[in-house]
Amino acid sequence: MPKRPTTKVLERKKQILEILRNQGELPTSEIVRMTGLSHSQVFYTLRLLQKEGLVEEVKRGKVAYWRVREEALESSTRREKGEGTEEKVI
Repeated sequence: MPKRPTTKVLERKKQILEILRNQGELPTSEIVRMTGLSHSQVFYTLRLLQKEGLVEEVKRGKVAYWRVREEALESSTRREKGEGTEEKVI
């Protein structure tokens, strides 16, 4: 049985996702610098976001860059505009 994410993990996910939405593609080291978290904390959080399909990793040589997946951005934008929230009437 998987553990429930703690409040800290949820806050980190939100923080990192927001940074990537605003800044675009960034290397892990830059996310570490911007958040003030340790490399392992950032990497763990990025892997969680990746498993959820929200971010993707792009490797360039030895450096891993991260970006928000286009599909995640599009669905997020639709939710913010209220699109796709209609209820089906049977």
